[in-house]
Amino acid sequence: MKKFLNIIAIIMLFGIVAYFALGYYIYNTMTIAHPKCESVYMDGRRDFTPSYFEGEYDYPEIDIDVSTYLMESYEDVEFPAREDGIRVSGWFAPASTPSERVVIVVHGGDVCKRNTSVLLPAGMLANNGFDVLLIDLRNHGDSEVVGERFTGTDEYKDALGAYDWLITQGYAPESIGIMGVSMGAATSVNAFGAEENIAALWSDSSFSDLPTVLEDQLAMNGLPAFMKSAVILVAKLDGYDLNEISPAKSIKNHANRPMTITHGTEDEWINVSSAYTLHEATDSAADLWIIEGARHVEAMFLYPEEYAGKMIAFFDEALHP
Repeated sequence: MKKFLNIIAIIMLFGIVAYFALGYYIYNTMTIAHPKCESVYMDGRRDFTPSYFEGEYDYPEIDIDVSTYLMESYEDVEFPAREDGIRVSGWFAPASTPSERVVIVVHGGDVCKRNTSVLLPAGMLANNGFDVLLIDLRNHGDSEVVGERFTGTDEYKDALGAYDWLITQGYAPESIGIMGVSMGAATSVNAFGAEENIAALWSDSSFSDLPTVLEDQLAMNGLPAFMKSAVILVAKLDGYDLNEISPAKSIKNHANRPMTITHGTEDEWINVSSAYTLHEATDSAADLWIIEGARHVEAMFLYPEEYAGKMIAFFDEALHP
């Protein structure tokens, strides 16, 4: 009996070790960041700038003409993140005509400001009357490297640093909006909730909270949902509380400011249910645009004219010089 119990204990110990080892592997895979746009995803895009980028997206059939969205003029800028002072890199692109209104544009996880999915909406705005500030989040692009991960918990401070910098440049709070895609949308929502003077929010394909998007990622990769607890614990041991901050909590501080939440029904990375959760958290105060058949952040590529028209009309009404 003693020998049998020892075997059971060894098996249980092995199972526990394997459980947390897999949890660490999932956590590491999902959160590892590649500064200087060095992720494999950015292959072929690292030389993109506001004045030169191409219209391909994640799927071979998507390659649109972006010539009308290129931004001829832009400058490199730097500023500190709010609270912790981490150095944030950005591009400031003035509107094609003089403007007193500006939109902060925030990229997704493990990419950078050179990605087409932020250069495209930035160009839509800059060529239709809005100054634009594209930023690299911490541990991404040309911003300061302070760790090897992105988690969606601290990046909102970088967006708040962008807002603070724009105030020093003379922009009025009522003239400053923010838009983001994917994790950049979640970052934008968190910044919007933390800074009551950001005038308007456009959120494209945000998750509602980190545990939920973790469930989506596990399902997409054919992994059991019970691994979520292991990943959350591993993250906490690494210094990140995935339950501490979430877009679903942050957006409740909307104070009836203008908001648009958009998402595709075929999003394989972040389930469209997140958009409904965020919309519900605003007590339906936000505009909700669900795009049938669109995959992750794909709407701007499938329907660029409609996307540009809706986004420009939204910020045109929401921002005041």
